[in-house]
Amino acid sequence: MGSTFRTKLLLIATLAFAAVFSVRATQVMHRPANYKAAPHNFTEGHATPHVIHKRATGKVNMAYFTNWGIYGANFQPTDINPGPLTQILYAFADVSPDTGAISLTDSYADEQKHFPGDSWSETGNNLYGCLKQLYLLKMANRQDPLHLIYPYSRVLTHVSAENRNLKITLSVGGWTYSQDGHFSFVTDATKRQTFVNSALQLIEDYGLDGLDLDFEYPSSAAQGQGFADLVTALRSAFDSYATKKGDTVPYSLTAAVSAGAANYQYLVVPQMDKALTFWNLMALTYIRKAYDYAGSWLTFADNQANLYGGQRTGVSTDAAVSWYISQGATPDKIVMGLPLYGRAFENTNGLGQSYSGIGPGTIEAGVYSYNVLPLASAQVFENVTDVSSYSYDSTKKELVSYDTPHIASLKAQYVTSKGLGGNMFWDLSTDKTGSDSLVSTTANVFGALDQTQNHLDYPNSKWDNIRSNMGTGTGGGGSSTSTTAPTGTSTSSSPTSSPTGGSGQCAGVVAWTSAAVFTGGQKATYNGHLWTAKWWTEGDIPGGAAGVWTDNGAC
Repeated sequence: MGSTFRTKLLLIATLAFAAVFSVRATQVMHRPANYKAAPHNFTEGHATPHVIHKRATGKVNMAYFTNWGIYGANFQPTDINPGPLTQILYAFADVSPDTGAISLTDSYADEQKHFPGDSWSETGNNLYGCLKQLYLLKMANRQDPLHLIYPYSRVLTHVSAENRNLKITLSVGGWTYSQDGHFSFVTDATKRQTFVNSALQLIEDYGLDGLDLDFEYPSSAAQGQGFADLVTALRSAFDSYATKKGDTVPYSLTAAVSAGAANYQYLVVPQMDKALTFWNLMALTYIRKAYDYAGSWLTFADNQANLYGGQRTGVSTDAAVSWYISQGATPDKIVMGLPLYGRAFENTNGLGQSYSGIGPGTIEAGVYSYNVLPLASAQVFENVTDVSSYSYDSTKKELVSYDTPHIASLKAQYVTSKGLGGNMFWDLSTDKTGSDSLVSTTANVFGALDQTQNHLDYPNSKWDNIRSNMGTGTGGGGSSTSTTAPTGTSTSSSPTSSPTGGSGQCAGVVAWTSAAVFTGGQKATYNGHLWTAKWWTEGDIPGGAAGVWTDNGAC
């Protein structure tokens, strides 16, 4: 009886620790409060790693680009090396819990900032900012013999039809925009449809290749089911959208998901797997990612992104991968996240030992950018049993858990051996260059990267330069039969009904029909009123529950 009681007590304590651990994990994928401040400066060391133990395909290689990184970190889209990348996830857009509508979060960074080569006097309604630069980037040929590709040139002057395999997707959510119930809309079917419609409008307007969902995290079975239903609706809408445009390449739909049990328990994996292009496993600093297994929420120093092991924290990337596969996730849809930063522990004697303080970090306390690691005077230790690494300064008693190029290469080998989809990184602004770049390291291990083409055909964009492909007139999505983007807003997917012949403000305006596709700003008449579409819509009745249409009054 006593033994049974002790066993139950131990189990309860373990579960309680796991729950606290899950909730307290640091929110790395968020905009720091002081994001416009200059980074703290540190002297980078050049320690030789000490190996502790040894353990007897075209992949995707994707990474997040943050719209706040252009400020304090001074990392611009023009600083991106696209060669080892297949996808850039642009972070973050927000979502309204009241309506389900998606919105951009920094108009200057997203749409307005002028970069070298941008005109201040060109006519038309044109997109600038980071989103224009990323569109230019995906138009470029990574093997361009004229070297017209970033970062070697800041101005793109032509479009290549070859090697267009870099996709740009918009990431919605993240830790900041998952708080205060922002994703509570997922349990409401009408709000989910609003989200879908606004996603389609954003893709068309900003020339995107899809959407990334970073909902942190479904906290009930109802939210889990609502999230799965949202993913299903998005896939259906994306496929319909591609068909109407003549695109043969599907639009990307990814979800950033946790590696911690407390935060993935409500995911409806079989249903989501049918709709998702990739599961982006946040295998970094536990719970928040697959790369955040340790940090200031713990009472002891530990690894933040161990592939195996995790005896003290009860978390490892391999265990998370195994769970998703056991629940019905397709292995080659699982993308393993890697951190481009390190977690610090001050005044500690090493892994598993107590600590006091987390240090100033590069941009925020306790988090050092990978490009400043290891810190001067620190030694580097690599554990190839757990597949983890850290630096330790025995004088300062400072430990920083981060991935070295060797550890990143071992994780990429794991991805290959398990038949997984590839790797994902948070975030591009903190990577190193050359042979020390973790993004390049994993790409080199993979050898062949995914060659699925991006999309360059957005004839209904609200921006003139997106509609015209930056003035080139060339377009297409994958093997699409459409190669020219019209400069107007009328396409085969636009309303084709005859004008109503009405008078006043309705004169010459098409009548609404359920078969016609309308995009934001287009008008239609219905039941004697003039209506304006707020975003992409098909089949939504003006005045209906979807709230897609604005009533401009009687004809």
